[in-house]
Amino acid sequence: MKNKPAKPRRSQADRRRATKAAIMDASLKVLIESGYAGFSASGVAARAGVSRGAQEHYYPKKNDLIAAATEFAMQQAIDHARKSASAASSAVNPIDRFMASSEDFFFMPVFMAMTEILIAARSDRDLAHIVYPIIKDARRLLDEIWTETLVEAGHSRQRARQFIELTHYVLRGLFYVSSWTPYEVNREEVIQTWRKLAPAVLNLEIEQAEAGTGARDRLSVASA
Repeated sequence: MKNKPAKPRRSQADRRRATKAAIMDASLKVLIESGYAGFSASGVAARAGVSRGAQEHYYPKKNDLIAAATEFAMQQAIDHARKSASAASSAVNPIDRFMASSEDFFFMPVFMAMTEILIAARSDRDLAHIVYPIIKDARRLLDEIWTETLVEAGHSRQRARQFIELTHYVLRGLFYVSSWTPYEVNREEVIQTWRKLAPAVLNLEIEQAEAGTGARDRLSVASA
């Protein structure tokens, strides 16, 4: 009977990456399941299956852990957006890709974790000072990714930015209403309705220009 070849030993760098990934994954799961009020470094270490000492080696304080978890979550969102936008560039209608990607972002569990952090940051200035820049930078990059995609599809930059911003307001509001209020909301119907309005928002500049031209033509005829 032949002996099975021994598995190659992982390098220290590989072990370090695996440990940090386990801690990040555990951090987000604790935030999703227990909220910020139930978040603790000891709870994260236990969930990740690492010692407190190992965890504190990378993240000495609770806010260090929260900051790293925020960066980890937002990087996941950026990677997902880039992949979706790349597919959208060759799609017949990139608006559908953008809508689907945005819905994924606002209704995936990680967004719940980010919301828990933002709610806590409202009354914790130190936390706000740490996480606000991370989230703002990530949101700026996410918007740029989709703005460029819609511009490449032939839409004006100004209207693409406006449409992206309005879409995020709609989806963010849907998430909050469906998560924390007693109201019933038909998420699919709201999103489909907004999708039908997309051409009007994206082509508003053209329609306004055409309306202005028509008004000028009518004025010229009347003057003549």
